[in-house]
Amino acid sequence: MNHRWMLLPTFTLLMLTARLAGAAAAVAIMPVRPVNLTAGQADAIGVLFGNAFAREANVPVASPSETKPLLAQGSPPSAVAAKLGVFEYVEVEAVQLGSKTTLLAVRRAPDGREVARAEAVSASLDDMQAAVAQLARSLVWTPAGAPPPSPPWVVTDSPPVALPPPAPAGPRPYPAALGVKSGIIFPMASGRSFASLMSLQFDARIGPRGSFAELGAGFAIPSTTASGSGDVEMGGVYAELGGGVFLSSGSIAPYLAGGVSPRIWIISAPNGHETSGATCTVHGQAGVNFTRDSRARVYGELRVSQYVIGLTHQIDTIDGAQDTDAYYPTELSLHVGIGW
Repeated sequence: MNHRWMLLPTFTLLMLTARLAGAAAAVAIMPVRPVNLTAGQADAIGVLFGNAFAREANVPVASPSETKPLLAQGSPPSAVAAKLGVFEYVEVEAVQLGSKTTLLAVRRAPDGREVARAEAVSASLDDMQAAVAQLARSLVWTPAGAPPPSPPWVVTDSPPVALPPPAPAGPRPYPAALGVKSGIIFPMASGRSFASLMSLQFDARIGPRGSFAELGAGFAIPSTTASGSGDVEMGGVYAELGGGVFLSSGSIAPYLAGGVSPRIWIISAPNGHETSGATCTVHGQAGVNFTRDSRARVYGELRVSQYVIGLTHQIDTIDGAQDTDAYYPTELSLHVGIGW
């Protein structure tokens, strides 16, 4: 296999490394302070709340299991937050009276200033997961010092006057998923045999919950088994622009998508001739998002691509001259990806 293929991953790997470097915790969740609860129950509530807060805010968090040892050393929460380098920290108190458990959470800036607070009530420990999800949602989306909702009437010198109900709030933006996608590609064209390709790319999916726009950039190289096989080898760098729509509303949801992929491609023919240039494909795909509403979204898809700008390489004619041969392969590919 031509050694120049090994130079193609450089820029993409640098881009992916920069993305992963930004995964440090942004918010620290302090251990739950229990009243009439056991330490084990408090720890379980802390784990549930930490997961719910990370999912709702779509940011990495330092869990109670990470902050608890630092607090045990005698450091106050603000010092623990400073040590972890987070932008905010959250304190949670759980009070059990009878079968009900009241949860109070406060978001604070690193200096201890209150940013927001929220409260939720769980009818029993069995309902705790729903209660912590409600608590996390309220804490993320309710700023500190916000005025209470306006009453449905106002008092004047005259009898109370009914006011129209407030307009419903618009839908909350669905968080984008930025991550990586890899695949294996099988080109096909009449009268030609191609080496399979392996691809790796940065992949971004942006949009509401029911659909998405997809942006990507990456590289593809021939399979290592292609060298010396007599197959046409090709690869290079590419971009992707497309979009899709989900076919169900569940957390595990199938989708259909399509798009276009401009490429800078290198083609190595079995006769030793090598050419390079711009080409482009259009594609359609069917896939499944297995963790649609989780912080880490895992998906897989099957794609069919068709070249709309042909590939060319030189061929030797019978009289010993050289000519240019153009062809338009079709690709079948299987991809898996993960986005945060």
